[in-house]
Amino acid sequence: MAVVALVAPAWGQQVITEDLKLLPSDGAAADLFGYAIAIDNGIIAVGAQQDDDNGSSSGSAYLFDASTGAQVAKLLPKDGAAYDWFGWSVAIDNGVVAVGALLDDDNGAGSGSAYLFDTTGAQFVKLLPSDGAAGDQFGISISIDNGVAAVGAHLDQGMGFQSGSAYLFNASTGAQIAKLLPGDGGAGDAFGRSIAINNGIVAVGAYLDDDNGNNSGSAYLFDASTGAQIAKLLPSDGASEDQFGISIAIDNGIVAVGARGDDGRSVDSGSVYLFDASTGAQIAKLLARDGAAGDQFGISVSIDAGVVAVGAYFDNDTGNNSGSAYLFDASTGTQIAKLLPSDGAADDQFGFSIAIDNGVVGVGTFQDDDNGTNSGAAQVYDIAILAISPDPLLAGQDGVFTVRFTNPNTNTFLAYTLVGLGSTYIAPLNITLDLDQPSQAGGMVTSDGTGTAQWVLPIPQAAAGRDVWFQACQFESKSNVVSTRIQ
Repeated sequence: MAVVALVAPAWGQQVITEDLKLLPSDGAAADLFGYAIAIDNGIIAVGAQQDDDNGSSSGSAYLFDASTGAQVAKLLPKDGAAYDWFGWSVAIDNGVVAVGALLDDDNGAGSGSAYLFDTTGAQFVKLLPSDGAAGDQFGISISIDNGVAAVGAHLDQGMGFQSGSAYLFNASTGAQIAKLLPGDGGAGDAFGRSIAINNGIVAVGAYLDDDNGNNSGSAYLFDASTGAQIAKLLPSDGASEDQFGISIAIDNGIVAVGARGDDGRSVDSGSVYLFDASTGAQIAKLLARDGAAGDQFGISVSIDAGVVAVGAYFDNDTGNNSGSAYLFDASTGTQIAKLLPSDGAADDQFGFSIAIDNGVVGVGTFQDDDNGTNSGAAQVYDIAILAISPDPLLAGQDGVFTVRFTNPNTNTFLAYTLVGLGSTYIAPLNITLDLDQPSQAGGMVTSDGTGTAQWVLPIPQAAAGRDVWFQACQFESKSNVVSTRIQ
């Protein structure tokens, strides 16, 4: 596991570049590889919705080994046709890959469909809604968990023109389980534009709902076993054109909802909100520390094991609309790191899609040009993640330092410095820390079987007001840097 850290562009912000770059073996101009991405159990699924194998813009998807970057399979539907846009959305869980084809015509022009594959690339089910109709765009969003596939159809007209809907299917048989509709749905809400399912709860975005103003957006939670609505989510400070619900994710009781048009840093800088899935209560609002006008932070979001990954595809760090991504600690709302591609360029739109699973982050760059103009790419980051609590640390109290996604059952160390970021080689560990003049904090800890290690250390009263930087490390492995000003 390797993390490359660059000098921070602002106090407290670390920038990390990728471990792997994914390119399809047969990529070509305008394929838009990276438009969608998903990760589960070491396999990465990537959509290329304008690939031409089954006709112009028929679409495809690819599977890769997350540890090596090797291409495992290419997925093509048995009945694919021109302009199906297969690969617009992808999901993967427990060896089942789900792919949306929102312009498939089985139930009428642009009615949409979805397909299920195993990880060898074999198709075993095609999903169609029982009441699908022309223009529904079923497959605009897709998610799968514990044998249930959830699919959005954001232009369904069941509750008014383009009000939207979502469906649940048995992922083994393809049988439809339920159709989901919001209790207060209305014309133009685009309910189903985003969807996620985890532990029996389905989260659905309606990014053009108007409760907090025109196109302010909303999201809903449903019980996957009954189809009953549990809650409606609205941000505490929602406003017109925020488009809250453009992206959505759920994991272990926390729902993350993107609002790409929020103005928290400046016009359309974007934000992400966290909610308690059991109560619908808002927990936190996430903003990029260096967010700027037009970044559209929140266009994509993913969450796993308490870490939130967010895309900002119009950020300009490596050129106009080159894009970026960020990691946050879900428990504190603290920004952990900023992710950039090592070869980012103008209009790449890195961050349009994002996924995280077990410390592996995949980010789509669908307008990368390595295989031709807008052929697309994806970047992979394998990151050991260090977080502190409380943040900021408080003088005279204990601080808790937890590193996750490290090598399991391995000697682990915590380093700190009062000087700042730098580059220091630690010979016994054969690693270069991203700290200037580091010292060891606390003793050596052995990570557990999941790769987690923790220190509880007293923070001296005399340290109040000091800036301090921390980094965890093992032999040939290191975490992100966490910085704080002790209060």
